[in-house]
Amino acid sequence: MVGGFLGAGKTTTMLAAARLLEARGERVAVITNDQGTDLVDTRLAQRTEAEGGVAEVTGGCFCCRFDDLAETIARVRRENEPTVVLAEAVGSCTDLQSTVVRPLRQFYAGRLDVSPLTVLLDPMRYAALSRHWLPLADEPDLAYLYRHQLDEADVIAINKTDMLPAVQIEQTRAELGERFPGARVHAMSAATGAGVAELVQLWTRPHAPGRRAFDVDYDRYGAAEAELAWTNQTFELHGDAVAPAGWVDRLLGEFARASADRSAAIGHVKVLVETPGGITKASLTAADAPTFDHRQAEPAQQGTVTINARVQVTPDALRALLDRSIAAADQAFAARSGPRAGQIFRPGFPVPVHRM
Repeated sequence: MVGGFLGAGKTTTMLAAARLLEARGERVAVITNDQGTDLVDTRLAQRTEAEGGVAEVTGGCFCCRFDDLAETIARVRRENEPTVVLAEAVGSCTDLQSTVVRPLRQFYAGRLDVSPLTVLLDPMRYAALSRHWLPLADEPDLAYLYRHQLDEADVIAINKTDMLPAVQIEQTRAELGERFPGARVHAMSAATGAGVAELVQLWTRPHAPGRRAFDVDYDRYGAAEAELAWTNQTFELHGDAVAPAGWVDRLLGEFARASADRSAAIGHVKVLVETPGGITKASLTAADAPTFDHRQAEPAQQGTVTINARVQVTPDALRALLDRSIAAADQAFAARSGPRAGQIFRPGFPVPVHRM
């Protein structure tokens, strides 16, 4: 089970770990999770052709869709016989130990060996949200949710170490060790692969059965999730010769500028463009430059675009941000975007099936 806040790099980490495990002879299945459908992460994982299959649990987080998660694990085991299942929780989800990990261990003992709960951490996001923890009396709900994600982790994996100086990573590691003594703290980069093998090794170590049950205020948890507008959208892109990577870069650049104009905090924005000639996939986790996992620079006349966005604005404001950003990209590349399919909504209140 891999958790962590929006934009921490959970999917990139899972796919890097899956490649490493399969090179060692394991057969890996990947399960993604989201409040809605049409996930960039699922489509990207499907293109990796994981030997154990790719599946998703939608319509709510694992805690609220526990039975769906259990049925999905059973199905991929039945159809593909994986030896390892990697499951990525929704980025705004917490209380996974009590609502998912412990129930899996209790109800499926002997059939599943549940590894320690890993929570991915983006050090830049950590710096922005952790400053609200002192004093806790003034802690915003979103910072509260973020703190509980880390507090329940068996393993805290500091990701994106390739983007910061080593001294800053070591300072973050030391601080996390003091704040969350119940977790093993590990530094890595899913993008470069540094530290991924060591993370996989941590998954094979025994879990800590003595970890306490966590007292989570579900009203604050639900309020934190409700601060985010959420959308997964798909549409067709046409043009005489559109450079997909350039189009995506322009879209996300405009989205970052428009969000900054509104002082809107970005959870993440992911864009995937699939054309007959290849794929382009990029992410935005702040009002900054996007990061690309895949680039198709060669022009294309047609493509399918999938956008996933989670932003701290109203649904109407998110719609306006997308309208402005897509129009700017279309204008820059003489492209035509078709009608968008997909709702814009706020996540529902979390109601777990089990809590132990």
